[in-house]
Amino acid sequence: MDVDLSDRTALVTGGGRGNGRAIAIELAGLGASVAVNDLDSTPASAVVSEIEEAGGRAIAVPADVSDEEDARSMVADIEAAVGHVDILVNNAGVGDAGPFTSTDHRTIRERFQMNLDVHLWGSINCMLETMEPMLEQGYGKVVNITSIHTKNGVGMSPEYDVGKFSVLALTKSLALELGREGIRVNAVAPGWTNTRMTEVFTDETHDQIRSLNPIGRYAEPDEIANAVAFLCTPASDYINGHELRVDGGQVPIDNWKYDNR
Repeated sequence: MDVDLSDRTALVTGGGRGNGRAIAIELAGLGASVAVNDLDSTPASAVVSEIEEAGGRAIAVPADVSDEEDARSMVADIEAAVGHVDILVNNAGVGDAGPFTSTDHRTIRERFQMNLDVHLWGSINCMLETMEPMLEQGYGKVVNITSIHTKNGVGMSPEYDVGKFSVLALTKSLALELGREGIRVNAVAPGWTNTRMTEVFTDETHDQIRSLNPIGRYAEPDEIANAVAFLCTPASDYINGHELRVDGGQVPIDNWKYDNR
């Protein structure tokens, strides 16, 4: 199975922590030069140090991907330092959410806007800035991180669900447009994973989630990274427009209570 990425450059957004960190390290382990993006330079630089200590190649590129100019400047810095991006992993995200009916209209609008800005527009901005070299060489890999929420939605987090559903729609549409150009656009939908987003849950919520999972536990970031890395390698060249669910076969949570978070 061809998983060699030694001649490729990858950009991982939101790569300073959690799943993003694991993805960046995994891609570097397969030989890619990795640009690690995060809002904050400190966690991104820490991941770069981990990669370099293991013998890999990486640079830190702090930026707000939801900002068009920031995204453009970031990609220009990557191209100047290590060359054009062959692999784009749109992982940057936000987890702030709440019930639709229990907050004022201004707050709920702000939350919806933030989720769309980061999840959807962050992905669009990075794709727009990296697409031209991919089209010129007739090759590229884009992996968008969606969520278990795209299967059934999860109550009490409508803005997050909408943000992730929009990324899935973008994935499906662009896969149709770009497939003949040699660019593969896919998505990975993580289930509940041991990251900062789940640390805030109560013990009751943790027990509920585990009880509805056939494997009986949360995913680890490395397990999400393995799936993402596969879709970034030549071994997945005939996979396009697919959402790969990495959720342990999770059963939907029907009676989610936001006050358990």
